[in-house]
Amino acid sequence: MAMQSLHRTRQVLRHALPLLLGVACCVFLAHQLDGFDMSAMWAGVQQVTPWRWGLALAFTGFSFLAVARYDVIALRHFQMSRPSSQAMRAGATAIALGQTLGAGVVVGAFVRWRMMPGLPLSDAARLAGFVAVTFLAALSVVIAAAALVLPTPHIPTLLPPLILIGAALLVLVAFFFPVLGRGGRVISLPTLPALLALLSLCVLDTVFAALALYVLLPETLSLGFATLLPVFLIALGAAIFSGTPGGVGPFELTLLALLPHVPEAELLAGVLAFRAVYYALPALIGGATLLSRLARKSATDQAAAAPALFLPFETLPDTPQARAELGVLRQNGGAILRCETGSCGIVRTGQTLTALFDPLDGHSGSLAAPLRRAARAQNRIVCKYKITARQAVHARSAGWSVLHISDEAVLDPSRHVLDGPAYRQLRRKIRQAEKAGISLSEANTPLPLDAMEQVSRAWEDKHGVPRGFTMGRFDGPYVSGQRVYLAHDNGQLIGFVSFHVSQREWCLDLMRVLPEAPDGTMHALVHLAITRAAAAGAARLSLAAAPALPGGATLLERGLRRRFHVLGGGPGLRQFKSCFNPEWQPLFMAAPGVAQLTLAALDLIRSVRLRSAPATPITLAAPPAISLAS
Repeated sequence: MAMQSLHRTRQVLRHALPLLLGVACCVFLAHQLDGFDMSAMWAGVQQVTPWRWGLALAFTGFSFLAVARYDVIALRHFQMSRPSSQAMRAGATAIALGQTLGAGVVVGAFVRWRMMPGLPLSDAARLAGFVAVTFLAALSVVIAAAALVLPTPHIPTLLPPLILIGAALLVLVAFFFPVLGRGGRVISLPTLPALLALLSLCVLDTVFAALALYVLLPETLSLGFATLLPVFLIALGAAIFSGTPGGVGPFELTLLALLPHVPEAELLAGVLAFRAVYYALPALIGGATLLSRLARKSATDQAAAAPALFLPFETLPDTPQARAELGVLRQNGGAILRCETGSCGIVRTGQTLTALFDPLDGHSGSLAAPLRRAARAQNRIVCKYKITARQAVHARSAGWSVLHISDEAVLDPSRHVLDGPAYRQLRRKIRQAEKAGISLSEANTPLPLDAMEQVSRAWEDKHGVPRGFTMGRFDGPYVSGQRVYLAHDNGQLIGFVSFHVSQREWCLDLMRVLPEAPDGTMHALVHLAITRAAAAGAARLSLAAAPALPGGATLLERGLRRRFHVLGGGPGLRQFKSCFNPEWQPLFMAAPGVAQLTLAALDLIRSVRLRSAPATPITLAAPPAISLAS
């Protein structure tokens, strides 16, 4: 009972404090304006010329266009399927009413709930909270940047740099830890493209709002825009943080305090006109829009069904075009993207929507535009990873930047023999394993998952976090869908390998041995798998890729390839796979431009090395506003 009473008291205080603060500010403002000539202020409003009213209306419109885009970013962040036009209309209406009535998050959640057909109230609240928090964060950065570019004595010298340093740290957290977990809850942080978009929208929003106020100030006022802008931003921040309806009181008090040399009557005349244009008029339009929406028949309240776009991996038919290695999508939250120009495997990482391997149908050129639109619909950049040379040519023809990133070790199982000098080291390793007396076998179902997990943990204790993303990590349900081969020593499991298997090829995935396993154990296991693949009629067996050797034509290419080579275990992988005398086929990554290619490469390096999830899984539905036809 006491807890309920305490909770109720907190709720009352949460809503009452902004009103009390507003009343206190209004009382203080009235005291400050004691003896103020209201007629002079009204005369200042009347002196605003029609063309200035028109400019103010135009600047207000531009500001609200930027405001409306916040909801588009928020919907993409939460993977909610809504047309951009509907999101912008709901967002602009919510902000127009919320900034005037106060309690912006509560009002905004209600408005979005009623303006977007079929949107649950909980999702509307998430959207409102996301918009509010990200806007306030962006506003603090804009204020800090403005204070550095346009110094004002009203802000402590150290505060702007501290805010910008904090923002930079937040960007680093969003890059390295895009998914946070606490108490069983998973929180996906905004991507770097989303943060950049939100900051840009905040700049446009606030600068146009400041311009609307600036053109409404009396012409006799000697106040430059460079002087007004940082003061306006601070006043706007005070108004928003106060939570009072329309920011009345804190906004005016801040302007008067930071512009003491400006005549009060002329300044407040401009503020009054600004409130009419930027607050009252949008609120009236927003109210009419909301009432119009509420008056519609319930039959229109159902959201249109979204056509399927991202399909589960399980829906992929086992065709000759399907790469066996696509089985990794079962572990990394990936899906199959289908559109009119083709289909491919897709996985989300912190900053990218990545197309894995060659397309299942179509080619990289025809899929370039649909992939970019699909990535933009998730606030991400797009890249293609581990595509063959032929597909890299198509990507380059579409204007994408291409980087040689790895080499795939491929062989024909039917031609795999142990004769000749090329297999000398493999023969030696296999003899060592045979001399040690280990026994090799194909695993039967059910798999000995407990013993396999012990081997995997021992391997991780020695080698560290296993690489992920396009390489599997041990997981019972995951390896149960693969072809597995086991190595035993006196009845004890000492190692295993697993392969993705499709109609035309096998692909090596997990390789795990105990630290004390006899030398040659892994070579013998892979050799056994190759012979079984030949017996099964597999036309192709991939030992998976090894990072490309350091080098390249440009400094950027050399740096990225060196990074992939070192962190990807390049030397050891190449030495091991070379024992089987494979054909090395170059694989590439591609992205629309050098900047996106660099960000994508760094993001994929992070995804491969960290144990944290690459991103929240793809929602298996398509945004109806995104057309993926070429």
